[in-house]
Amino acid sequence: MLSWRLGLKATALYRDGSKLSQPLASSLLGEDEEAEELFAASPAARAPLVAERIVERVVERVVRQNERRRLPSRRKGYTQKAVVGGHKVYLRTGEYEDGGLGEVFIDMHKEGAAFRSLMNNFAIAISIGLQYGVPLEEFVEAFTFTRFEPSGIVEGNDAIKMATSILDYLFRELAISYLDRGDLAHVQPGDLMPDTVGKGEAESNLMRRAASNGFVRHKLTVLDGGAGQSTALALTDPDLDGPLALSPMPEGDLRLERIRAARIKGYEGDSCDECGNFTLIRNGTCLKCDTCGATSGCS
Repeated sequence: MLSWRLGLKATALYRDGSKLSQPLASSLLGEDEEAEELFAASPAARAPLVAERIVERVVERVVRQNERRRLPSRRKGYTQKAVVGGHKVYLRTGEYEDGGLGEVFIDMHKEGAAFRSLMNNFAIAISIGLQYGVPLEEFVEAFTFTRFEPSGIVEGNDAIKMATSILDYLFRELAISYLDRGDLAHVQPGDLMPDTVGKGEAESNLMRRAASNGFVRHKLTVLDGGAGQSTALALTDPDLDGPLALSPMPEGDLRLERIRAARIKGYEGDSCDECGNFTLIRNGTCLKCDTCGATSGCS
């Protein structure tokens, strides 16, 4: 009604504290008596006081955002080796106690000294940005799909098979490991598990403290030791016959778990005539060795 009487063309309504640049906020005024005095003053006298309070809030917020969060001296992380377009690249990460990414190291030892120095200093710049609060999502959006040599087929990474550049590969790897960005992976990490049936409800905090957040990649399984026995946490590795237990398990339960893993992989339980391994799987009407590739008689 007041806007109509004054003939205003537009009126802006602010919920208190919703915007830093709102013209007036009760949180800026302090006590009720101070607020009443400010409202009683003329607009000309009121504007400098409100502007001064807003500037104080802006400066305080900027100072808090610029505080560097340093990593502990002994930290977790993982190392990923890969070959991108015929060029070896090693990625090493450093993590905070909560599993968040805090630093990266990039090593391409076969490249020239100038190229190695540029990559090392680029990694330092990214690490400093992460420690000052720059979200990893921003780096991922900025550097994925960049195109320059070396590029091409990626070997040694289970989720990434092609990259348009070294930076594209590196930030795809970081996004998959720390942001769960399955859209940037060519192969979903969960699909590589021998017993994949879907993603569990939650992961244990103990696992996050004991292993690298980026290395785990949702590969956590919980093995129940039975009545009266403690539950063990394990990482299931598709390259091994059984899980890597992080806490002791009874020998009988460990044997049952290995039998379960072997059955899931399709092993029949017979030994191979060529190499002697018990890794024969059904191949049509015959058996094929998953280790050496020999068959039981079929071509």
